[in-house]
Amino acid sequence: MTRLLYETDPYMSRFDAQVEKIQGEWVILDRTAFFPGGGGQDADVGWMGGLEVTEVVMKGEVLHRVPGHDLKVGQRLDCEVDWERRHDLMRGHTGEHLLFSVLSKMNPDIELVKIAITPKKKVLLVKGDINWNLLALAQVETNAAIAAQLPVTEMWASKDSEVVKEIRIKVDRIHGDKVRIVKIGDIDKAACAGVHIQNTRELRMLLITKLTSAKPAGDHEIEFETGRSAMEDALRLASTALQAAEVVGALPEDLVNALNNLKGEMQIAKNAVRKLGRESLANLAPEKFEGVRLYSGVFEGIDKKSLIDSVNEFIKNDRTVAIMGAVDDRLMLVVASSKDLEVDCREILAGALSGVGGKGGGGRNFASGGAATPDLAKDVVEEARSLLRSRLAA
Repeated sequence: MTRLLYETDPYMSRFDAQVEKIQGEWVILDRTAFFPGGGGQDADVGWMGGLEVTEVVMKGEVLHRVPGHDLKVGQRLDCEVDWERRHDLMRGHTGEHLLFSVLSKMNPDIELVKIAITPKKKVLLVKGDINWNLLALAQVETNAAIAAQLPVTEMWASKDSEVVKEIRIKVDRIHGDKVRIVKIGDIDKAACAGVHIQNTRELRMLLITKLTSAKPAGDHEIEFETGRSAMEDALRLASTALQAAEVVGALPEDLVNALNNLKGEMQIAKNAVRKLGRESLANLAPEKFEGVRLYSGVFEGIDKKSLIDSVNEFIKNDRTVAIMGAVDDRLMLVVASSKDLEVDCREILAGALSGVGGKGGGGRNFASGGAATPDLAKDVVEEARSLLRSRLAA
């Protein structure tokens, strides 16, 4: 059975070991410092006998994937864990414990659904009421714990021991009769299979960088960073906030309120533009060409439903075509005709949008599509009108 060196010394990155078994690309050693992943933390990678270890998994025993190796059973090897990567994951995992512990004390109703500690992303998935005000307070308290240089220790206990009743644990996820408990000062005690740092000072700093919806798995996904990357991002985001405050003419501490006011004003303006667009549609007069009524135009900010409803009303009349453009942050084009006309709306739509990289679809008498070029809306509608005229004149 492989001796798990990471359990007794998570800081060991170099070690020697003997090859015990080989299963294709997978190598089993008599002892290993490679952590095979667990507790939401990614597995280690590194090197073995000068060859790259690309994957490590636990399947009854620790398997190390070494593509293209020519290793032999009994061979002794010098091994090395990618330490910078491992230490980053250790900091992230300990930071997650600390952050969630602080959050759960502020809101006891939140539930930790899942964590993911990877080199690219460190996140908590939670259920419960979370907002930026709560996160700001939790971030301050978490960084105070980091500055306090709290020890991070571990112990093992049986599932039925009294100490297990006092910790954060999901018993159904624990295999075997023993529970590994990770403790951060007097702030947190939790069951965990991951590897951790020895003192919170190694985190240096924790920064919450994103709060997004996690439906349906949970309510919120909280993304964070630790260490140097947290410090660099904090400086970058602070600079961005100061510039934004200057642009909107507000004090930095009033920036959120100022932006919310601007957002409200923009919504009022959008509603006014939409109302004007609907009125323009209602009063739109058709032009005549080859005995066909043609309704066309470009409308700013009008909602999709209002545009389509108007188009459907127009084409209830015989020998009628509608070519309508709606402009917001994108261009939407609708081409529709009454069923008595031999006009292929899909063909006209595709031809009008092809020059601006747009696309769409639909049926012979009704087609719609769009493009990321709202500034070219008038040109696109005019191209659709030109294509219609050429087909009607043919």
